Amino acid sequence: MIAGIVVGLFYALIGAVMAFFLGSLVAEEGLSTMTQPRMVALAVLVIGTFIVAQRTVKRTGSLDAPGAVLTAASPAAVAVGVMGAEFGRALLFLGVPAGVTILAYGLGTGDPLAAVVLAAVALGVLAVVISVGFAAGMAARRVSMRSQFVTRHRGKLGVVGTFLAFGGYMFFLEGHALSRAIVDPLLGLPPAWLGDLALAGTPNVSASSGQLLGAVGVVVLGVPIGARAGVALSRRVWFGERVRPAERSGVTVAGTDLLGWLPDAHLPVATRAVVRKSVLRARRSPFIVQYALVPYFVLAMFGIQFAIQSGSIPSWLTHGMAVAGVVATGTAFALNPIGGEEGLLPITLTCGVDSRSFLAGLTVAGWVVGIPATVGGTILSGFLLGIPPMTIGSIVLVASGMALGAPGIAMFGGVVFPSIETQSLPGGSETVEPSTYAFLLFAVGLGIAALPVTVAWAVGTGPVVLVLAAVGSVGLAWLFGWAGFRYTVTQLDGYVPDPDLL
Repeated sequence: MIAGIVVGLFYALIGAVMAFFLGSLVAEEGLSTMTQPRMVALAVLVIGTFIVAQRTVKRTGSLDAPGAVLTAASPAAVAVGVMGAEFGRALLFLGVPAGVTILAYGLGTGDPLAAVVLAAVALGVLAVVISVGFAAGMAARRVSMRSQFVTRHRGKLGVVGTFLAFGGYMFFLEGHALSRAIVDPLLGLPPAWLGDLALAGTPNVSASSGQLLGAVGVVVLGVPIGARAGVALSRRVWFGERVRPAERSGVTVAGTDLLGWLPDAHLPVATRAVVRKSVLRARRSPFIVQYALVPYFVLAMFGIQFAIQSGSIPSWLTHGMAVAGVVATGTAFALNPIGGEEGLLPITLTCGVDSRSFLAGLTVAGWVVGIPATVGGTILSGFLLGIPPMTIGSIVLVASGMALGAPGIAMFGGVVFPSIETQSLPGGSETVEPSTYAFLLFAVGLGIAALPVTVAWAVGTGPVVLVLAAVGSVGLAWLFGWAGFRYTVTQLDGYVPDPDLL
């Protein structure tokens, strides 16, 4: 709570300083064109609606005790209440930073009317975003309920959709000629005119009355239409029947083919069961391994940005794929060993699966998924860039070696910062989201282990020193991983269940 307040005040201070100087500049020199304010308005509408829709799909679209809630109140009242709660939540988290920023903008312009108009427009835009985003989220839930294909592949579709959203964001952010050809016509539509309306009270800024009326119409009509659509769709979602995907004989076999190369004699039965359970769970819902996908999101974001700017594949892509693979290996299954099992952990550890076998299963599951991704991604990107095979092989060896120790490092972060908070998923299921602090601790540990080879590569030392540094980094990763595994075993051996989980 305190950390959140400090971060909010920090952003409020930065926003206030920027808004003050921006207000002064606009009031003194005016605006030759309204392109930038309109682009900002469109960006706020699109990104805000996407965030609200995503929250509706994952969290707010599912009711706690729906039978009791929908019996005590009408579906329309419940839906409006959910939207109102989201509006209040947004004000709670954004109210102070936004209020300080708007006040500073008014002081910069020297006219209180500028701050009043901007605040009123901001509230109107928030209402539009909440209502339309809620309707869009409920529409997505409805499609997921009624489509067998979406129901069966909703996790994978969500991952692909997020990648496309990141790519589209970077594409439009760079101002490419094609993106401008798409955006420019949108700037002439009423939603973009909210930028004109937001600056209507600013001195030395003029906008046509038609555009101002169009922007007002977006708020006046957008809120009730979005709310009406959200109410209608929520009724269909809460009272509708979900389709059941047809059983397919190859589902179980396909899920276990990945484990077929592990001989039974090399792993205890309990460990093998944990590996199989973890891999199948991730196949069914990729969201539970979201921290394994984070490095690939970051890599895609910067890679697309570089490609748009330079028109070529970034030269650092091979090293980035290697790093992303190592991070994915560690975080896929081992980042939350206690909270990841939720209330089933006491049962898991008392039904023939001891702590060592359980953690070994999480480790091997990370290797099964992460190391092939590390090797394949590094080789493919190196081939595309024309890197010599010996160099590609060296990167693969170092990355694979460090990936072997990554799950143990992640376990240490997860047991120091366990998480038991659940995240709703489409279909009424829930999963536990690992702690961000656990991920940061894992990143620090892995970064320290990679320091020798990183410094040697950056400085440009000779091959002998580089090989020694690589061996040192792999050795540190193994040492940290072994220590993290041992520490986690001792913590689970003395684990006392949280009363809230029982």
